[in-house]
Amino acid sequence: MSVADRITGLAIIVLGVAYWRAASALPKPLLQQAVGPEVFPHLIAGALVVLGTVLAIGPLLRRAAGWPARPTEAELEGPPDVAAILAVLAGLALYTFLYERVGFILSTVLFMAGEIAVLEVDRRRWPWALPVVLLLPVALYLLFVTLLGVTLPAGILG
Repeated sequence: MSVADRITGLAIIVLGVAYWRAASALPKPLLQQAVGPEVFPHLIAGALVVLGTVLAIGPLLRRAAGWPARPTEAELEGPPDVAAILAVLAGLALYTFLYERVGFILSTVLFMAGEIAVLEVDRRRWPWALPVVLLLPVALYLLFVTLLGVTLPAGILG
């Protein structure tokens, strides 16, 4: 287990706790709401604490469970795929450009499909990815627009 992993994990835990406290200090809305302004910051803070804990004690849990150790950098596959990195950045730029013009759902479907096409090595996984690519943006749109009252661009579909 790397000492750097432990230190980084503990730093992330401290950051998560500080973020939780800061989120708790947010002013309460005048009207009673089921979802207030502190909900998402609390979710982020909780995720930071959980992930920091996994990073700090993960190798101990891995060893206790009898799982193999994490590979070192020398054991990894090789240099990064620069073309894939540039394609991901181009996809992000295109997503940003299309977001307001064609709407959240369509731009997110195109972005997710493009990124999976760039990053996915095994094409046999597409039948599993396709429902997620089509349904997740619709579910997120409905969640934010109907339940949370956040306005997202409907674009050409709306």
